Amino acid sequence: MAFAKLIAFDRPLTGAILPGGGRAYTETELAARTEAAYRKGLDAAHAATDQKLVEMRVDMEQLSEGVLQKLSLVESAMLNQLREALPALAVDIAQRLLAGYEPPAEIVGKLCHEALEQLFPEREGLELSLCPRDAALLAQVNPGWLARYPALKVKQDANLLPGDCQVRSRFGLTDARQATKLAVLSHGLTGE
Repeated sequence: MAFAKLIAFDRPLTGAILPGGGRAYTETELAARTEAAYRKGLDAAHAATDQKLVEMRVDMEQLSEGVLQKLSLVESAMLNQLREALPALAVDIAQRLLAGYEPPAEIVGKLCHEALEQLFPEREGLELSLCPRDAALLAQVNPGWLARYPALKVKQDANLLPGDCQVRSRFGLTDARQATKLAVLSHGLTGE
């Protein structure tokens, strides 16, 4: 059976020895040992934190290198996709822009002049085919270049669309229709 008795001291306790115990420590020694243990634990925590930061830095470096390598691969793949898609996109944009486009009289004159210039030096015996709307606009504008083509016949063709023209010469037909120009553009960009 355990026995307990309260002992009152007339001054503060400076040390105690327990029976069967080891060495007794003074308050100063105990404070010093506590401080040393605290410093040791703090140093160990700092070392562990530093080691963890080094490991995290290495991991982040490996991840960033991996991401950059994947980005370079994705970049080249994306550039290849863009190179493949852009020509078809350009042709599609051109088709959408020209769909239903009815050029003004000045543009009709320029389109016809361009088609006639392709036959240079041929200037005689040419027949210019236009849609009825464009033929009327060309007659209204009466551009100065018409005088350079003696005996030029302007023929109305209901099968042509606004902005289309064809020139017949002794060598054959020069097709300057918008659809033909789009086909040439498509072939030049896509090779198809």
